[in-house]
Amino acid sequence: MSRRGTATATPGPRRGFTLVELMVTIVLLTVGMLGMAGTTAMMTRQIGGGARMALAATAAQARFETLRSADCASLSAGSASARGITEVWTVTALPRAVQITDTVKFATTRGQRTHAYRSLIPCPDLP
Repeated sequence: MSRRGTATATPGPRRGFTLVELMVTIVLLTVGMLGMAGTTAMMTRQIGGGARMALAATAAQARFETLRSADCASLSAGSASARGITEVWTVTALPRAVQITDTVKFATTRGQRTHAYRSLIPCPDLP
């Protein structure tokens, strides 16, 4: 006869994690964290490159607006540099219009990038 509270229980299976399971978990978490860090670095570079590209496009747009405000007969080619962006624009006379090509160069983390933007300015006074 057993008394209450004095009976010995047979040991059951132990609960918890083994050392191998913990090591596998740590390796998987480390790989995931390194992947996230790499993705973050790549996204930061992409955002910075996009900001520089937007700045170059804004410079070209400003150049087009400046040239649109001038008389068509006085338009001429030129170049300028500001805020790390180099612009070279050309003016081509067309029938009743002028085509302006603005080539902008700017630095990125992978070297120099070049983009060309074009715009037409109507000039009814040209032959």
